[in-house]
Amino acid sequence: MKIINSKIFKILVVTLVIGFIIGIISFIFMDKTSLQSSIINYINLIKNDSYNYSNGLISSIISNIKYSSIIWISGIIFFCSLIIPLIIIYRGISLSLTISTIIYTYKLKGTLYALIIVFPTMLNEIIFLFLSYYSINFSIKCYNTIKNNKDINLRLFIKNYFYIFLILSLLLIISSIIEIYLCSNIIKYVV
Repeated sequence: MKIINSKIFKILVVTLVIGFIIGIISFIFMDKTSLQSSIINYINLIKNDSYNYSNGLISSIISNIKYSSIIWISGIIFFCSLIIPLIIIYRGISLSLTISTIIYTYKLKGTLYALIIVFPTMLNEIIFLFLSYYSINFSIKCYNTIKNNKDINLRLFIKNYFYIFLILSLLLIISSIIEIYLCSNIIKYVV
């Protein structure tokens, strides 16, 4: 696939991995009690059938759409596209802290929990990588067009960029549904 082989996409993947490594190193040196209590509360809520699925779904969708909107808008404003790698690093740190906390708290069983809980988050990260690629690519194309004084159909260009945002946002919503309903119910039966 052309996108996966592009230099921009590879840099974004490396950025995510850097964030992941920073998260693991941070986890080693930080106080783990607050992270542990939030994970334990989450799993206990699911286990005791006390988890509010609709609130969880709304929260997940809002969080995903917030990040995707920031990335998308950053692509429109050329200088803001520098924010995108920072968002990817932050998401890598969050992901690794979640995985590390689950495994630290539940030991060997935590590996299974981590796989179940993190599966939709990994889907999200892949979607964010693609959205980030398109945002940076869009920003670079706009900059080159202005710099070289080329004529383009700006309306069509932005329309296509918007459609990409809509499709990837829809995938994020589907991922949120999988995270909240499917993965939570799988955890209920594994616990």
